[in-house]
Amino acid sequence: MRNYQGKTKIRAILTLMILVHATPAFATNYYVSTQGSDKGNGTQSSPWRSLKKALSSVKRDQGHTIRIGKGTFDLGEIVYVPSGVNLVGSGVGSTTLMGEVRIIKAKNISISGMKFNGKNYQYKVGILMRKSNQIRLNNLSINGYGDQAMNIGEIANSKINNITITDSSYNKYVQGGGGKQTSALQMGNLTNFEFSNIKIDTRKRGGAGITSLNDAWDQNKPWVGPPSILKNVKFSNLDIKVDKLNAWANGSTPQMALEIWHSTCHNCEISNSKFNSTLSLVTENSTRIRVHHNVWNGPDNPFYACEVSSDNIEFDHNYIRGGMYPLAMFEKEGTRNNLNVHHNIFENTKPGGALVGHFLGKMNNFKFINNTVNINLAKPLFYFEKGEVSNQIIRNNIFYSSIGKLGNLLGTSTGVDNNLFFNIQPVGSRAMTFDPKLTLSGSVPSLYYKPRSGSRAVNLGAITKK
Repeated sequence: MRNYQGKTKIRAILTLMILVHATPAFATNYYVSTQGSDKGNGTQSSPWRSLKKALSSVKRDQGHTIRIGKGTFDLGEIVYVPSGVNLVGSGVGSTTLMGEVRIIKAKNISISGMKFNGKNYQYKVGILMRKSNQIRLNNLSINGYGDQAMNIGEIANSKINNITITDSSYNKYVQGGGGKQTSALQMGNLTNFEFSNIKIDTRKRGGAGITSLNDAWDQNKPWVGPPSILKNVKFSNLDIKVDKLNAWANGSTPQMALEIWHSTCHNCEISNSKFNSTLSLVTENSTRIRVHHNVWNGPDNPFYACEVSSDNIEFDHNYIRGGMYPLAMFEKEGTRNNLNVHHNIFENTKPGGALVGHFLGKMNNFKFINNTVNINLAKPLFYFEKGEVSNQIIRNNIFYSSIGKLGNLLGTSTGVDNNLFFNIQPVGSRAMTFDPKLTLSGSVPSLYYKPRSGSRAVNLGAITKK
């Protein structure tokens, strides 16, 4: 009996010890202030003076928060945020950090409510993240970095929201080629990641908006390395403004607002965003990319709109004003599959291009359904350099000439069925030629392109009258 009781007591003590060591300490607030001292203890009444002191003093993975007061704090060097530590500023207009922040092999970190300043380009990259999980960046402004605002790779289950990025990239453009540039934000190898409510403006020194990365890529031959893998990555409510021309190749390529290149996308989405230049989707073996409810409008930029050199793209409910090739595929060889284009509005396409251009390669299972096209040029709308595929469908669209009567400008005949042609020669089976009576006034595009009362355009075009 005594032996049994002794063993029971030992078990109880061991259980208690395990619980004590396994349970994290209570999460605590620590403070940094311009009026503080690094000899203090980090309390509200005795704050530290430097963030470096705070980051080296606060224990990792305990859920502690460092609250940074009003004023400007020059980090002086690269600093690393420990795993499980949160940084909270006093507001974007009140707290400024000058320096470079790194999040490496960490988890459960949030940074919010402050401005990052590159100190007139002395600091090169604002925030760099690698091999981390459960990271939250919210309510931040990033300005004046030499090369890049953010560099994000191998991150899972994370979100950045309400971020403004300005003047944190450059474009050393050389006419004819040979220049060099950076992007404001670079990302790759992400899983369950959200980019939302992000404003990027690179026009002061130039550069791309968002581009791709992979640490496995050779700097001189990135296309030789493996693709970046993007799983369940969402881009929403972006507002990206970039300069005109990309420094890449011969210097005649439009600048990239958002470029997903040499990547494989599994359930990626781009929505409710505004671009003044090109969205480029050049991916490999992608299973699903949806691009919807976006606006392209860059009257001073020679953009394409969307480069669709990928498989399994759904492109819907977008408004494209301008663009030389609103939908373009530049493939040296081979065939892409499953481009579904529906309920979009295209207008003011630029001279020298085509509404949809499949250059050098073919698109299998191409669908162009329920779109409204306001034709402003006497140029073919569709251009398929390597020919058309038999399963192509072009149906229930409104092709509307706003420059008078035109001949056959469709440029294709395969799968053309049940389309409305106004002031343009009809093509295909069940073609219609009546006036759709579009409103052509009011807000663009929803009201402007809506058929008026009495219109016979039922279930035709992007904004359907049922």
